[in-house]
Amino acid sequence: MLKKIIHRLNDSPVWLIAILLSVIAVIFFLYLPFQIDITPGHELRKLYYVDHISEAHFKIIEKFNDKYKNQIEVIPVNLPFKNFTTNDRKAILTRSLRNRSDGLDIFSVDLIWVPRFAKWGYELDKRFKKETLDNVNNIALDACYHEGKLVAFPLFLDMGVMYYRKDIINKLPDGDKIEQQILNSMTWDQFIRLGKRMRNIDNPYYIFPGGNFEGMICCYNENISIEDSKTIFYNKPIQLEHPSSRRSLKNMVDMIHKYRFSPPGVTEFDETSSYIYTTQNDAVFLRGWSGFHKQYREFLEDTTLVEKMALAPLPHFEGNKSSAVFGGWCLMISKFSKRKEEALKFIRFMFEPENQEILYNTGGYLPINTLVNKDSVFIKNHPEMKRLEKMLEWGKHRPFLQNYTRISEIMSKSFHKALKNEITVEEALSEASRQLNDDRVILK
Repeated sequence: MLKKIIHRLNDSPVWLIAILLSVIAVIFFLYLPFQIDITPGHELRKLYYVDHISEAHFKIIEKFNDKYKNQIEVIPVNLPFKNFTTNDRKAILTRSLRNRSDGLDIFSVDLIWVPRFAKWGYELDKRFKKETLDNVNNIALDACYHEGKLVAFPLFLDMGVMYYRKDIINKLPDGDKIEQQILNSMTWDQFIRLGKRMRNIDNPYYIFPGGNFEGMICCYNENISIEDSKTIFYNKPIQLEHPSSRRSLKNMVDMIHKYRFSPPGVTEFDETSSYIYTTQNDAVFLRGWSGFHKQYREFLEDTTLVEKMALAPLPHFEGNKSSAVFGGWCLMISKFSKRKEEALKFIRFMFEPENQEILYNTGGYLPINTLVNKDSVFIKNHPEMKRLEKMLEWGKHRPFLQNYTRISEIMSKSFHKALKNEITVEEALSEASRQLNDDRVILK
């Protein structure tokens, strides 16, 4: 049953998913009288869970449904990344929640969306024991609070990383030395010098998601220090024309148009299309997310080249440190749901160590239950976790602003024009700045 639902929704357009989520509420009320188990005194409670339902998610859902058979059944509504950008998912959820759909019980949100969706989320402050919260990764947990209240619960973490073709780098005369620089985070100057050396090879040098969406803004944020980010975004007016902001956007534009390290086509790429292009064209470097080394199996036909790609921190500007943007997703319970207790059981189930391990083993999603990383057997089986944990120390959150999603949309639209060489970097920053500093946009 679950697989049929997932299969049917995988290729559905955005508007259809939005309609389906709204209609679920009506179906639920019509069907509710017949959801009675044959065992006297038991009523089957159906939970509608909206997320990117990967193979890992599916395994855990099946375990949960088996454990609570004839009591609770989780019905997944799948919004796969290959068909729906993060902007699409945000729009679908917003429409459904504005309609107060009772057919939407649990939904996942990007860490940075929590302030945006807090008004529709059920408050969780008193629903989790202190010992549970003590075992949650603080990076992820901090993102789940809004105005001092816990309104979401982490599912997994992610972070921006650089993948590189180990075999190609090792063919260089000084390949060992270059690889050590990569593993310790190259400066952008070192990265550019290496790119110039490698012009004689046919492989694309650097692929990143440069489409008009939040993933491109993540790349922009990664080149700005935490201190400068605070100066730029936490003041009114927003300081988009700050030197660090200009340097970051210019670096992205130069990768395409000055150095020609990235093909112009990256301006149409989201993460998935950038992964596919990288593997089909033997690219040397890829800006991706930490879970790609496991998640690629869901959308790549030929996975042989991926095995040659190694994980490293992102490059950084001289004087800064590598500062990957944190990604990851949280679970929220709709305040309109009539099945909140059942939803809480499912969220607690997803947090159990063995299920967190499934998320990583099958999907590459970084565990947020700290007990997992203290498990010697798990660490022995996954030696890369030590490197990933070290890289987390270099990470940072995007600005936690209530209107961040709107701010990101405005920046993305203008920055995308610069990446396509339709306007200059200065014009893009000025255009976005004018719109952002309209009180209707930045007003909380």
